[in-house]
Amino acid sequence: MAQKNALGKGLGAIFPDLLNNLDQKAPSSTCGIEELRPNRFQPRKTFNDEEQKKLVASIKTTGIIQPLIVRKAEKGYEIIAGERRWRAAQAAGLKDVPIVIREATDRDVAEMSLIENLQREELNPLEEADAYVTLTENFSLSQEEISTRVGKDRSTIANTIRLLKLPARVKSALISKKISAGHARCLLACSTTDEQLTALEAIIKKDLNVRATERLVHSLKQRPGSTKHPTKDRFLGDLEKAMSRQLMAKVQIKGTPQKGSIEIRYNSMDELNRLSGLILDDLK
Repeated sequence: MAQKNALGKGLGAIFPDLLNNLDQKAPSSTCGIEELRPNRFQPRKTFNDEEQKKLVASIKTTGIIQPLIVRKAEKGYEIIAGERRWRAAQAAGLKDVPIVIREATDRDVAEMSLIENLQREELNPLEEADAYVTLTENFSLSQEEISTRVGKDRSTIANTIRLLKLPARVKSALISKKISAGHARCLLACSTTDEQLTALEAIIKKDLNVRATERLVHSLKQRPGSTKHPTKDRFLGDLEKAMSRQLMAKVQIKGTPQKGSIEIRYNSMDELNRLSGLILDDLK
């Protein structure tokens, strides 16, 4: 599938009412540093990297050229876009910063924060995954809808979210850039946490590339005693397919014909309402 080009259009193309023609629609003003508060939907958690230090040095020399986009809050303003500049301005000792005030919903703010960071390539993979989960759980956006907004394939969104399932040590190595997102995705194929940690040590110690990591994970899964996923009962497999067709949703049956659970996937509030209506109507 071809890569979508939403990110290449810039924030102004995705949120024209908020960002286009800033100088024509609403002249910027200034406000005190203390009047601003961070965006609660900000996906980025780390602001102390080398790029941030360079930004602080630049602001000390030239000040802030591009205004921060904000919305009114109960007290002061909440930052929509430009939190890096705000933090750098604090570190540089500025007392006031330029702002442009916009009206924006919580979902607008969450989406813009994610897209701004993706455009600047400032998020680590786990921060990106957390942002996708926020859009899914808090605002009922499906992965397909997120894909359209951020300009990435739906499979890429799904694979990024799966990184949140990794154990803490692997996540730490990913954040500190000891391994890449490609390495981390390979580790998801391991059968157990022990296998993941064994593979992690080998990746770091031997400086393995992603292709070598794939071979390592495959060999670990072939070792005697390695946990293998049991073959699904044929009856349950056929039943899954029939239920998925009937409900028009992904259905997964876990367990045996004698005992287990049924999981039905949905990706939006509308889909949840549709499925619950079907099930409740059948129970009447």
